[in-house]
Amino acid sequence: MGTNLPGVAYFRLTPETATPNDPVINAEFGATYTSPTTSFDDSFVFTIPQDGFGTGGVTTSFVFASDSLTFTQVYFNGNPLTITTTANGMKASIDLIQILANVQNTIRVVGTVSGTANFTGTAQFAASPVPESATWAMMVVGFGVLGAACRRSRSASTKVSFS
Repeated sequence: MGTNLPGVAYFRLTPETATPNDPVINAEFGATYTSPTTSFDDSFVFTIPQDGFGTGGVTTSFVFASDSLTFTQVYFNGNPLTITTTANGMKASIDLIQILANVQNTIRVVGTVSGTANFTGTAQFAASPVPESATWAMMVVGFGVLGAACRRSRSASTKVSFS
């Protein structure tokens, strides 16, 4: 995680010690700035222990009308997010992006800040469903029954004789 100006950045995963058995892993991240007008480039780097899909977003907020925080770019694993302007600032979001287990993931937020302002983000990672062993066994038995039925239907024949 990094920033190029005085500010306080944070990133938290819940549960903190995520395991491959956790059905959902949540993340909270953001940064607060109290400085003159300047630019920032924050990267939040993390890994999770399971394959799945991620969904999340990031929003801006500021204390006074004279303060501002503007996103110029927001990326998740190199994929650009669409940035929209709202009545209270800006936001960017992404849905159902594939996440791989034990691979480094990066959320990158680039923009400018003036005065006291911050951005906050949330992300949720849901595990991909894994078939249970009973499901695999039923599938193998099903293929066996299907194969036996195909073999049996070939052996039955009808004799036709012409007079």
